[in-house]
Amino acid sequence: MTSLAAPQQCVEATAPRAVLAGWLTVLLAGLFCLNTAGGWVRLSGAGVAIPHWPVIELDEGRKTLLPPLSEAGWTAAYAAWAGHQAILRAKIEAGEIHGAALGRQPESIGDFRSMFLIEWFHRLLAAGVGLLALACLGTVLADRGLRARIGVPVGLAVLLIATQAVLGAALIGQGTSTRWLFLHQGNAALILACVLVAVLRLLGSSSEGGRPVAVRSLVLAAAASTWLMLMLGGLLAASRHNLPSGGLLGLDAGPAWWPAASLATNLLDNASLHHLVHRLGAVLVAGMVVWAMVLAHRRAAPERTRLALSVAGTFVALQAVLGITAAVMPRGEVVVPLAHLFLGHVLFLVLVLAAFDLKQGQEQTQGVPA
Repeated sequence: MTSLAAPQQCVEATAPRAVLAGWLTVLLAGLFCLNTAGGWVRLSGAGVAIPHWPVIELDEGRKTLLPPLSEAGWTAAYAAWAGHQAILRAKIEAGEIHGAALGRQPESIGDFRSMFLIEWFHRLLAAGVGLLALACLGTVLADRGLRARIGVPVGLAVLLIATQAVLGAALIGQGTSTRWLFLHQGNAALILACVLVAVLRLLGSSSEGGRPVAVRSLVLAAAASTWLMLMLGGLLAASRHNLPSGGLLGLDAGPAWWPAASLATNLLDNASLHHLVHRLGAVLVAGMVVWAMVLAHRRAAPERTRLALSVAGTFVALQAVLGITAAVMPRGEVVVPLAHLFLGHVLFLVLVLAAFDLKQGQEQTQGVPA
């Protein structure tokens, strides 16, 4: 009886992990969609079409979670947007924010309706992702084994999602060109990483192979640099209004340092400096990924790690093409910058996966008695 009970207990213990891993994978996909929708909102200039959060405030104090369902409702929503635009213009005149913070100016009520629905869909998707994350956390907390295995990454993901919501609400008052959007970008990448680590812990480590410490250190450095590059991209998206037309790639983009400005102003608003650091950072990340890929093959790293680094190398090349294309395209284009953002998050997660495999293998090796 004992020999038959042991496999049955193993199956019963594995089943909840497999189910939860599936739901966490759905959560990961939802987060990707949410980040892409957020980039769409930012690049389309629709970020302040709904000036209130978390509810939509209309005339006479009416509040709702749904978009307007009548022409009168749309007129009230447009009036609320116009009132918020007046507040932003006052901040622009006071020098608190840049003129680009007003976002895209709709040509008609129909154009405003499209902007409104873009932002509303982003918020709806965010609410769905948040509820799914809470459900996953509740499942984890209810099971002692799951708490021990993935309690930390799932709990941290939910905490960061809450932070993301608060941060997004705080940024509404700064318009669509706020310099602090890079914090939103970096936090989103960390959420993705936490959920991915939880999935990988449930599914187990990769196939057997060597776990060279040098490769793992290099992969961790590449992942950290990619995360910084994602935030720098968000900072650059907000500072591009400082660049002259046609000066995005050449030295004519302007001085890389503003002598009359403060250190904080240069770091947050100098788009020429952002471009320079972004280009140098891209070369650095590419070099680290290629070198890690070579070392992983030479030192017989796990097969999944070698595959992940090979994929990362391909993504680096694609990112270079997309980055150059996005830089020379006219401002207001959405598709290429959005693809650049999406692929940047994918590259970051691929490097997180490779680092996880190398770490797990190293821990397993250290746990084996001599």
